[in-house]
Amino acid sequence: MNLRTKVSVVILVTATSAVAAFPALSGASPVDDKTRQAAELQRQIDANDNQLVALSEQLNGATLHYNLAQAGIDEAVRRMDAAEAERRRVRAILSRRAAQMYAGAGSSSPLAAMDVKSLGEIASRSRYASAAADHDDSLIAQLQKATESLTARKADLERQRAAAQTETDTARAAKAKIDSANRQAQALKQQVKGEIATILKQESEARAAALARAAAAGPPRHSGGHSSIPPNFPNVPAPNPGAAAAVAFAKAQVGKNYRYATSGPDTFDCSGLTAASWQQAGVSLAHYSGAQYEETMRIGSGDLQPGDLVFYGPGGANHVEIYVGGGMVVSASNPSSGVVLAGVRYGSASGYGRVRG
Repeated sequence: MNLRTKVSVVILVTATSAVAAFPALSGASPVDDKTRQAAELQRQIDANDNQLVALSEQLNGATLHYNLAQAGIDEAVRRMDAAEAERRRVRAILSRRAAQMYAGAGSSSPLAAMDVKSLGEIASRSRYASAAADHDDSLIAQLQKATESLTARKADLERQRAAAQTETDTARAAKAKIDSANRQAQALKQQVKGEIATILKQESEARAAALARAAAAGPPRHSGGHSSIPPNFPNVPAPNPGAAAAVAFAKAQVGKNYRYATSGPDTFDCSGLTAASWQQAGVSLAHYSGAQYEETMRIGSGDLQPGDLVFYGPGGANHVEIYVGGGMVVSASNPSSGVVLAGVRYGSASGYGRVRG
């Protein structure tokens, strides 16, 4: 499914949910009714948060691809200019030779008078074929081929840049729609007090406890890998100084806000946090979880060490977190939670990566 299709699905789901959510407070059982509304409200907020995080990473990917395409275009233009300069040099040599050979014809530069516009014309006109040695003919052919190749490459990169810009525009438009839906959900939450607020608090606490139990259990393939979960930051030695620096930085960001397309110092998105953390160790990671997936070495869940990255979504394209030990990660989670210490979601992670360097 391409980005436009994904975004369309996201927008449709969000719009449909916004209309269907939050029925009126009524019914024979007020407590059950409020519980149902609280559950639907929480589901809607969670869905918006998850969609926003995934879409944020798609935006980061589109931006990365756009920048790579632009750099490629700049290089293609530079090479095109060099080829054109060489073409002019060869043309000048051939022009001088032609002038010498045909001086009696009354033209100081018959080649220039013909106003030859392409490398192919120079090689194809039989009147001046003898003006160039064999190696010049070969050079002309090479220059013609190089120019054609560079022209095609530039056109291809231009198309890539246009496609990346389209992806960026589409992602930003969809993000604006999700933000709008999220604001609606938050506004409704502010209007509901009393029992529903209590229910939501209890649900949140229950979910946090479940995550802690899951993290304590460790990867599914291990039975009883950990006997307990640390109540706060785990104090697990990092395997090397670089990982130690990355983990220390990530821990220090807990409590800060999530904001898409940022990598500090005050706000982060998920890949912005992991990139900024490893930057402390002098390692440069792309600001896109999918690219970080490619930049890291694949490891198993049971091999996690502090500093390793935990990915979610196909090819790590939706979300990334940094492992800090004890079954825990620091994650720029979503707009509602911000940067948090949480348990590894072993059941839904799509891969684990070790940073090279």
